[in-house]
Amino acid sequence: METALTSPFSLLKKAWSLAISRQNIVSYLILGAIPQLLFFAFSALIAYISPDLFTNSGGWAIVGFVFVGLIGLAIISLVSAWYTALLYKVYEATAAGTLEKLTAYVRPAKGVTVRLLVTYMTVGLFTSLGFLLLIVPGIIIAVRYMFAPVIAVVEAKTTKPLDESKRLVKGRFWKLALRSILIVGCYNIPLSVLQAIHPLFGTVWSVTSPVFGLYFFLVYMDFKRTAVVTT
Repeated sequence: METALTSPFSLLKKAWSLAISRQNIVSYLILGAIPQLLFFAFSALIAYISPDLFTNSGGWAIVGFVFVGLIGLAIISLVSAWYTALLYKVYEATAAGTLEKLTAYVRPAKGVTVRLLVTYMTVGLFTSLGFLLLIVPGIIIAVRYMFAPVIAVVEAKTTKPLDESKRLVKGRFWKLALRSILIVGCYNIPLSVLQAIHPLFGTVWSVTSPVFGLYFFLVYMDFKRTAVVTT
């Protein structure tokens, strides 16, 4: 069985090639624009209701603000998990060359949203506990379970995301860490620079985020393809 991993630069090039292809580019532009539109809508909503919450000072105003904040946090968490699940479903179809209209993945993404959210919460808890132990354990845990969210969405429900991620990463920790750092260098750093120049530039660049998500999905597929089967 072939166990040699593909060059991360080759996977990044492949991700860009797939995303900007004629049959896929519109879908990826829409996916990249969705978070920005939701952010602007949420900001406008907060700006609209905040003055009303503090019109009357006192305990009830504070209670109302906290209650609305908790409800908003719950909604944001669910929407974010659903959007991430939608992305992974689209990435899976893109890699297979069978991408359809985005509406075809709305229901499948909804079906795994809770599973993905639980996986995120579990990984987040373990990672936070690891960071409390002098940081290094947190980094190890974060890399070890990096594939868990993807697995929660695209693999069968009988597959345990954390266990499977640990299996795929075993013995290849630094290879995955370096492939993840590539995203920081190619996406996050340019984003920070462009935002410093003008927020609009950063917003435009952030539309490309699904391309780098596709790259990470291809990394996952590469690790899965080259994993040593244990019996």
